[in-house]
Amino acid sequence: MAQILALLGSPKTDGTNSVLIDELVRGAASCGDVEVQKLVLNKLKIIPCQACDACMHTGRCHLKDDMEIIYESIIKMDAFILGAPIYFSGISAQAKLMIDRCQPFWSEKYVRKNDVFSGRLRPGIFVATGGQAAYEGQFIGSLYVMKLLFKMIGVKSIANLTLDNLDSKPLAQRPDDLAQAFELGRKLMEDCKGGGGIL
Repeated sequence: MAQILALLGSPKTDGTNSVLIDELVRGAASCGDVEVQKLVLNKLKIIPCQACDACMHTGRCHLKDDMEIIYESIIKMDAFILGAPIYFSGISAQAKLMIDRCQPFWSEKYVRKNDVFSGRLRPGIFVATGGQAAYEGQFIGSLYVMKLLFKMIGVKSIANLTLDNLDSKPLAQRPDDLAQAFELGRKLMEDCKGGGGIL
């Protein structure tokens, strides 16, 4: 059974990102048995990274909070989904807070030279939503951040689902986008069945 870790980086638990994540999961589940762990970052207690460099020496973060749940889940997962709204052309504060706390994975890979993920490269999808109509650079910042995160946590991107103009045209009026999310979920599961890749 494939284990999917889905992180919601929106302050809205029933908003656009949550609906899209659920549709991705529904698509994945249509291809076989999946076990989904959906975590709402806004409800978790996550202390900001303190830049103390403790993880460079131990490979672990010394802060004790709900990131411990996420660390364990990232190591065990077979596939990854993160959905977040775009604010001021960047990823949401909830998502960025979690991403910054993934520094121990960077320390393990580049400082301590440890293969935390045993050579596994798991498939991942990033969902980003913007209220404004499309403008130049709308998603560039968040996509670059996610590229670096995926590299740190042993994930290969199989797709980025980016939707703009949601203030004027909400998701309820966009059946094609919902269908795309479902199909991307199927693709995520198919990649899991294919064994992913090697780091």
